[in-house]
Amino acid sequence: MVQREDRGRGGRHRPPRGRGTLASFLASPMRVVTWRSVLASRARMLLTVLSVALGTAFISGSLMLTHSLERSFDSIIDAGVEGVDLGVVGSQSSPQGVPFEVIEEIESWPNVRAANVIGDGPGLPSGTRMAGESGIIVIGPDGTPLQVGSSGAHPAAAYPPDRFVGSPPLLRQGEMPETPDEVMINTSAATRAGLAVGDRIQVITPYERVPVSVSGIYDTAGDTAGWVGVMFTPERYLELFTANEHASQIVIATMPGTDPMEVRNRIGRTWPGLTPLLPEQIAERMSGSFAQQLEFVRYILVIFGVIALLVGAFNIANTFAMVVGQRTREFALLRSIGVSTLQIAFSVIMEAAVVGLLGSVLGIAAAGALLAVLAAWFNYTGGDLSSIDFAWTPEAVVVPLLFGVLVTIASAMAPARRAGMLPPVQAFDLSDARSDRPPRLRLFIAGAVAAFGAVFIAGAAIIYGINDVALSVNLRLVAVGIGVGAMFLSLVVSGPTLVSLAGRTLGFVLTAPMGAVGRLARRNAVRNPRRSASSALALALGVGLVACVGTIGATTRASVFGMVESTITAPFVLDGLGGSSVQGQPGMGGPGMSLPVETVQRAEWTTGVDEVGTLMAAPLKANNWDNPQTTVVDGDFTDFMSLGLHEGTPSDGSVPGALISATYASETGLQVGDTIPLTSYEGDPAAAVHIPVEAIYTETAILGHLTVTWGAAQQVLENPESTVTRQSVFVSSDGSVPPDQLRQNLTSVMDPLLVVQVKSKNEYGSSLGTQINQLLTIVYALLALAVIIAGLGIINTLLLSVAERTRELGTLRATGLQRGQIRRMIEVESLILSVHGAVVGIALGTFAGWAAVEVLGSKGMASPEIPWPQIGLMVLGAVGVGVVASIIPAVRAGRIPPLEAIER
Repeated sequence: MVQREDRGRGGRHRPPRGRGTLASFLASPMRVVTWRSVLASRARMLLTVLSVALGTAFISGSLMLTHSLERSFDSIIDAGVEGVDLGVVGSQSSPQGVPFEVIEEIESWPNVRAANVIGDGPGLPSGTRMAGESGIIVIGPDGTPLQVGSSGAHPAAAYPPDRFVGSPPLLRQGEMPETPDEVMINTSAATRAGLAVGDRIQVITPYERVPVSVSGIYDTAGDTAGWVGVMFTPERYLELFTANEHASQIVIATMPGTDPMEVRNRIGRTWPGLTPLLPEQIAERMSGSFAQQLEFVRYILVIFGVIALLVGAFNIANTFAMVVGQRTREFALLRSIGVSTLQIAFSVIMEAAVVGLLGSVLGIAAAGALLAVLAAWFNYTGGDLSSIDFAWTPEAVVVPLLFGVLVTIASAMAPARRAGMLPPVQAFDLSDARSDRPPRLRLFIAGAVAAFGAVFIAGAAIIYGINDVALSVNLRLVAVGIGVGAMFLSLVVSGPTLVSLAGRTLGFVLTAPMGAVGRLARRNAVRNPRRSASSALALALGVGLVACVGTIGATTRASVFGMVESTITAPFVLDGLGGSSVQGQPGMGGPGMSLPVETVQRAEWTTGVDEVGTLMAAPLKANNWDNPQTTVVDGDFTDFMSLGLHEGTPSDGSVPGALISATYASETGLQVGDTIPLTSYEGDPAAAVHIPVEAIYTETAILGHLTVTWGAAQQVLENPESTVTRQSVFVSSDGSVPPDQLRQNLTSVMDPLLVVQVKSKNEYGSSLGTQINQLLTIVYALLALAVIIAGLGIINTLLLSVAERTRELGTLRATGLQRGQIRRMIEVESLILSVHGAVVGIALGTFAGWAAVEVLGSKGMASPEIPWPQIGLMVLGAVGVGVVASIIPAVRAGRIPPLEAIER
């Protein structure tokens, strides 16, 4: 019996006066009832807790990972500028860098302890113009290149400790290099390549191959996972990696007690053409590209954390709806003995709070493991961080904790309200006797919302402007998002009706050959339409996301690979060992190592080669477009590519000129014959040269939206040969030898360079798409989480369905149905829900992906490419998840003893 502290008229239970709802609940026997309910359904609660935990783990993990990345990156920057008082780089008036005589004079100042010449690499000032090219490739003793990450491989000068500026390297094994043919290598690279002191390796520079031996292995605070750092003697470093008696950049350490500003001001007064940098300015130059990648990681993880919680919310709401359904008699009996509506509703909410709190705590704990996995992945693939400075943050605990608990409570509000409103007469009704189908007015509204969403999505895809006013891409993408949200909302409202319809159509097709068992499965799948719709919709959300992202990803790949197959006419492309990147999408390591100058000369001498064209990148600013690297071409690229010219004719690259894409021409209003200003990236706009627009071409990812000729670059750059990065060399055939022989000729001619690969146009396209494939792999892995959580929802649904149908299943067993038939009936129920969810998800996701691709077409995206094989695999995967999810409930249903079930 439930004791009552206060009884009014009619024996109705009233909460004690002067107490709040929570205090009344804690002091009443309902607290015990709630706790016993949680303990009595441990399997059900475990699945619900797991759904909450997976969602909150991603939220917490994204926050902790972002904070840890920031801390680790800050520590690398701090290590790079630790002990550095000043840096000096060139400027427009001194584009080659810092002259050697200037370095010698600065070192002679009494308030300067040391000045070091440095190149580009982690922990060092980057983003500056290079006088000499410091990118290298290291060939191990076995003749294969050392694996590097996006940080690349870079040389450095091994200055003595008393002359070293910054944090000196810590020698772990061997000795510092003393002769020109000795080097030190960093510990992480040596470990990865299995190098030891005394091993003979080769260092390939853009100009020569240098055989050296490993004299020592060192640690440095700026070491990262994929970085290879090779330290030469200072003299050998200057000989190999500086040009024309200039250093690209130097760092300075002042004497103790000296104000660095004094040295900075003196440098500025003495050499106005140089740019002195304070440590904070050096750090700012270092952090730009990584900050962009960090934001990408943050958004990806947060977005998928929210998606995971959204899918989990459907499962949680479904769980508590079924909990209320199973406890109909219990709640009705409580109402009949005087328990108030508010107490019953509050009991369900508190049960949800317990589940939400437990799941959130487990999710936050699991986030630590997630962080370790992601960090290991970054390190394994040669990311920019070798170790994560892991740290718990208040926001990584509080935000997911509140989010998980509040989402769980919100999901239980509607079931709690229904539980509290149960009349006592329903104590003897079956829990499945209530109708869950929405009224016709709600269905009409859902249909109107769906039509509104479809019109928004289609309109955004096919309407480019209104009243001759072009609509921006961002505005059209927002319209697509609004349309998808509207259609998803309509699915939530009309879900029960759609499930019932699917049971009568799709269910009939799937179960027709199964006789009576099939008919029972079909009816059971739609017995409680609201519950079945929630499970199917959770699965539809996961599958829809995969279909949408898959469509965008497949089209993006087609934009690159299809472009290569249909645009490039050159039979072969000479490319670097590291591969190429799509123009406008540079990697963290910058434009990469430049091909040797003699690559072009050797290609021109090769038997069977007709024309040669060079694709380059240079620190130029064309038409005031703030892009650190601008595409430069040498040669008439109509000999190597089908550019789809709209106007004009490109030159052979020797005269100053520019080529622009049709999109860029439309956005800027430029036409053939117009002139645009061109300067070096950090040059004075007043000193710009004006070059004519030679041609307008169709968008291509190889050239980007704006390209200048080699003749134009030579007019602006002081030392163009050492400033530009030669990315690829295109060759055409004169027809004198077959393609296989031409490739063999090119390979034999390029072999002595070691750093040049001969690629067919398809192989070249594959290297261009590497970044895209890696990104899609990450996204697909995260999307799989939503499908997994949806699978948990189906398990939940079937387990609870079996529990509330115990008497029915026992009766079926008693009338002759075998255990195998019971199991098959449960599995078919799951199959119907899974196929329905997969079909709905694919329809909406593919529609949204198609619209997004159409919108992005103005940015150079190819025509929509629907990845039917991937979508087919996802359908099979979703159905497989549903079938696997039915195994446990099916086995449990088959084990129910008939007589025991009938007695319940």
